[in-house]
Amino acid sequence: MKLFKALVKLKVWFAFVLSVVVLGIVVSIILSQPSNKIETVIINTSLPTATSTLESTIEVLTATPTATATPKPTPSPTPLPTVTPLPFSNRFYYKPKDVVSQIRPGVVYIRRELTSPGPLKINIMLFDLTAPEFDLRVVMKNGYLSGVAPTSKLLKEFNGLAAVNGDLFSGQGLPQGLVISDGKVAMAPKYRATFGWTKDRQPFIGYFTQDWTWPSTVSTAKGEKHSLQLLNTSCSGGRGEDLLCIYNEMARTVSGRSGDLKVMVSPNNMVIDIDDTGKDWKITEGYNVLLARQGTDSWRWLKQNAVKYEPLYIMINTNYNLGLFQQAVSGGPIFLKDGDFVQDCLCNLTDCSQVTQKQYQGARCEEFDLEWKMSHYLTTRMPRTGIGYNDKKTLLVVAQSDGYQPGFSIGMTQKEFADLFLEFGATTAMELDGGGSSTMALDGKLVSRPSDGSGLVERQVPNAVVFYWKDPPLPRNIGSR
Repeated sequence: MKLFKALVKLKVWFAFVLSVVVLGIVVSIILSQPSNKIETVIINTSLPTATSTLESTIEVLTATPTATATPKPTPSPTPLPTVTPLPFSNRFYYKPKDVVSQIRPGVVYIRRELTSPGPLKINIMLFDLTAPEFDLRVVMKNGYLSGVAPTSKLLKEFNGLAAVNGDLFSGQGLPQGLVISDGKVAMAPKYRATFGWTKDRQPFIGYFTQDWTWPSTVSTAKGEKHSLQLLNTSCSGGRGEDLLCIYNEMARTVSGRSGDLKVMVSPNNMVIDIDDTGKDWKITEGYNVLLARQGTDSWRWLKQNAVKYEPLYIMINTNYNLGLFQQAVSGGPIFLKDGDFVQDCLCNLTDCSQVTQKQYQGARCEEFDLEWKMSHYLTTRMPRTGIGYNDKKTLLVVAQSDGYQPGFSIGMTQKEFADLFLEFGATTAMELDGGGSSTMALDGKLVSRPSDGSGLVERQVPNAVVFYWKDPPLPRNIGSR
């Protein structure tokens, strides 16, 4: 019996031990698992009251954490689509049969052929003046007053993109109005419309003088003055013999007859040489030579006041400061002003398009007689060359029309020519020389057909306006290894 009781106790004890072992294993397994709960311990550190037992109550609270959203990465902003500007040629409207070529990013060439009121061939060029790649020059054969040459040859000589003929000229091949080439004045202004290109790249059309030549003077240190007339032109012109003339490097040399007086003035206004033997002088850059014919009042004034190593001051007076201009070429007349058709060298009416002989109020400029102006400015269809720009001076319009060739091109009236410029946005425009001189060349070739010699002879002209498009240079590492 005792043995039985002992076995029962042993069995109970064994079961208890086994239970404890199993419980320990379970607890161990549970404790080994990671917890997803946060335990927060709050310690009550309040001071006890007088009647309370000093104690510290420690509360252990187990709390489920508030769910925190995982921050999403900030998405990269969607890049805006690249806006490709419209081609320069898309800024304009054209006639259905126009042949349009955008030959450079900011240069458009248009060939227009019409059949009414008769066959008509027109060449138009549009230039973006906001583009730094654009530039223009007024050029002469060999770079100075050395004679005449065809427009296409001047284009090749000066390596341009396109060119049109420039000023009217005399029988000696001299331009008839102001010429500035690369900042150097080659011819003095007359009362003729002039196109200019300033040193800060702004187009200009206007008048530099209201006289047949500039109202300029030569003066001494004591204030003695004498009027100065012609520049780089024969001092025995049709205006009379008593002239005081000036020559500069654009003439290259100056000669005179024995007895004529020549005075060389340095860039700092000092007389450095005087001669009356008639020998030729070569003129270097920055120097001027004054010339007066023997026996004239100008000759006597110069002989009395020109003293070697003493100053003579040459005062050039014009409506606009010549020093502001990089290029300039004369022609005329102005036919667009503020977007309106005008004929300012024919009359002083607001609109001269319907002027008649009785309404004529006197010439305002140029040296042509009334009959010539009445015909060429009103009714004659002829070859014409013109240049103009818009009101913001961001667009240059250059046009040339063939004429005097029945069956090929009858030419345009001045009003039709003005309407052509208005069509492409010009608000100010003037003519250059026309008739047989009217030519346009592009990429080294004529695109016009001159009226001389039934279209076979390109007239030689004293100067041309050459247009350039200079592509920016490539980075130095392009093409290198």
